[in-house]
Parts: sequence; C-alpha cells; structure tokens
Amino acid sequence: LEFIHKQEIIHRDFHSGNILIENESDIVISDLGISKLSTDLSDNNNNYYGIMPYIDPEIFQGKKYTKASDIYSFGMIMWELMNGKRPFEDQAYDTDLMIHIIDGARPPIVTNAPEGCIELMQQCWDSDPNKRPNHFHIIDEFSLECIIQAMYLLY
Repeated sequence: LEFIHKQEIIHRDFHSGNILIENESDIVISDLGISKLSTDLSDNNNNYYGIMPYIDPEIFQGKKYTKASDIYSFGMIMWELMNGKRPFEDQAYDTDLMIHIIDGARPPIVTNAPEGCIELMQQCWDSDPNKRPNHFHIIDEFSLECIIQAMYLLY
C-alpha cells in the first residue's frame, strides 16, 4: 500500500482477496483494474466499487475516493485477520448495512487482540478521513509489530 500511495495511486477496491502472500517478505496487492491516480479530478459519478464492508463511509455519501479510503479498507482487513472472517459477514450487503456504516457502525472488537492493533485498526476506520493514519504511520515499528501479531492470531 505504501508503494501504491507513493505512486499517487488509489486502489479503490482494497480487500483481503486482493492481497497475495508468497512468503513473509513478498506480499503483493493485486487487482488494480479500477484504481485511479490521486491527482485525477473526476468524481465517482455516484458509483462505488468494491466489497461493501471495505468501502469507507464517505464514498457512500457521494464523495471522491482518496488514499484515506484505502486506509479505511486496511482497517477492515486488519479486523478480518484478527477474526478469521469478513466484517459484517452475518449481514446482507445492502442499503441497510450501507446506512449503518455511514452512521458509524464497525465490526465488534476482538478482546484477545493486542491493544496496539485495536488502536491502529480504529484509527484506520475513523469516520473522519482526515483522522486516519497515512501509510508512513502504518509502517512504523509499532504498527508492523501489530500487523505481525494480528496475522499470528489466525494460526
């Protein structure tokens, strides 16, 4: 994600199915088919792309995808890694869920997750895109340790 954002690219469909892991050091984000440059001034034409729980609330309100949209998706991916299932998988991916996400609904926090992971995840899915961390914050040592701990929760 850091590499993609440094190239000024917004993925716009970032979810766990688009992460390919060969080994601990070779992780690739795939499916950039609907990605756009962050400098692209066109709007979304009231369209949203991706899997509903990974789409940030502002997109459902007709706002433009930003790097913060990908960061929101990353927070949902973190939740999925810690829980072993997709966010809101027990609910229909419909207008009701969309409204709940806009109103601030997030998946329940796992109690056995490392505290640092919970904090980072909540920052990533903050309703205010300006309060979400950028990729520089996510890759600092604390955050990397958190991600590694979350991945090991599944095994």
